[in-house]
Amino acid sequence: MYGRTPGPYTRWHQLIGVDVDDLNGTDPGLPGVWDEPAAEGPTPPDVARALIPVLARRTATAESCWFGLWHGYGRWDFDRFPLFLTPGREEVLLSGTLADVVSPVALDEFAELPDLWWPEDRAWCVGGDVDLASPYVGGSPELIAELLAAPGLEAYPVGPRDLVG
Repeated sequence: MYGRTPGPYTRWHQLIGVDVDDLNGTDPGLPGVWDEPAAEGPTPPDVARALIPVLARRTATAESCWFGLWHGYGRWDFDRFPLFLTPGREEVLLSGTLADVVSPVALDEFAELPDLWWPEDRAWCVGGDVDLASPYVGGSPELIAELLAAPGLEAYPVGPRDLVG
């Protein structure tokens, strides 16, 4: 991709060789390779399915998890569910098993997965956002090492002061 190797600090515009202000231009793709920049939004279902077995091994409470789904997606009627605030977002608070994180796509293949998910024992947390191109996982060094080595996942270590995008 233009001779660039992605890394933990690489942002999409750097990878494709455009200025960050040109991302919303009329030609963000590379003909024959991709038509649009990386999708933004919550964790894609295939990525979530690849994360589930690794995350399940690193919690004692995979059967009791919490989920935050941005209220602004508007696909469902969330009026009866409690809400909590994150910076710039109002999240619907849901609960279920770790495997339930992918359950919205069983109802509607275009449904968004939760932006935030964590087990009752708080052993780890997965975070994404409607405006992010990648989910982030926080957890023990052992969990992060396992995620970095997991087949089917493209993962990079990041630190608390690193940019997100």
